[in-house]
Amino acid sequence: MEMVLVLTHLTGSDELDRQRAEEYCRYAAHKGKIPVSPFLCFHGIFRDELGSAVEGILVSRLMEKADGIWVFGFERGERRRLMEAKVRKMYGEKAQYFSHPEIGKELLVCAMYSEELIERLEDMEGL
Repeated sequence: MEMVLVLTHLTGSDELDRQRAEEYCRYAAHKGKIPVSPFLCFHGIFRDELGSAVEGILVSRLMEKADGIWVFGFERGERRRLMEAKVRKMYGEKAQYFSHPEIGKELLVCAMYSEELIERLEDMEGL
């Protein structure tokens, strides 16, 4: 299975940001990927003045190792196309942009069916 780095726009609300990161990680798992969210892994762990530098180094190492970089946001239409281009420019060819409004129904399904996900992941291991 491929590992994808799940990047989300931070709102400043830890609760909302955690909720979205978890939701997007479930989505990636349902797509057969191993999701890794820097927000869920590192946010708030390094509390001193160099904490953000440590997080930055760890995230850059993860980007090198990840098979894909999935960036999630809310843009639509022309703004979405511009964001897609920006994401590709920032993170390279292995980056993909996902618009929450476009995948909203899939996100709901991913939240409800853990049993189906277990079966799917077990089937993927057999490949």
